Amino acid sequence: MSKPPDGTQFAAEFKLGMRSLAGAVCIITCSHEGRRYGMTATAVCSATADPPTVLVCINRVTNTHDAIAKAEVFCVNVLRHEDRELSGTFSGAHGSNMRGEARFRDEQWTRLATGAPVLADSLVSFDCRVVNRLVHGSHTIFLGEVAQMQIGRKGKPLLYADGQYAKLASLAHGEPLPEGLDYWGE
Repeated sequence: MSKPPDGTQFAAEFKLGMRSLAGAVCIITCSHEGRRYGMTATAVCSATADPPTVLVCINRVTNTHDAIAKAEVFCVNVLRHEDRELSGTFSGAHGSNMRGEARFRDEQWTRLATGAPVLADSLVSFDCRVVNRLVHGSHTIFLGEVAQMQIGRKGKPLLYADGQYAKLASLAHGEPLPEGLDYWGE
């Protein structure tokens, strides 16, 4: 068992451990001074239902962070399991060097109450106004009160765990995985 504060080694072990925590893949967007910003994130969760509030953790070195900090709005767009390529575009993965507006060109985007970009075909989009923030380490935790939301057509979310994309596999309680189907629903 590892224990802190063995600096670099513990940080590496922590990152490895966190890879076991599956998360829904989202694109966090913001609009500031006429420009759109966006990034892929899994550090997103519901904070409270009353008032409806979501929490996002954004690395302070990203352009999206700076835009959210200045505009004090953001939108959480929950991706469908078919949206791997879109996730890669907004994360810069797989050799994607698209930046800024170029990231937005291949999908249909709209706006709701705050003016942040809303992915038209997301599972759900939460359009938020920042009500609080906490800087901790390399990230800022933004709490956003939901100003408006858009619920899309039904589907399964895109997940990320252990360094790879995943999707939900529906099983009856106690039912074993079908032959040839691994944990990741492939």
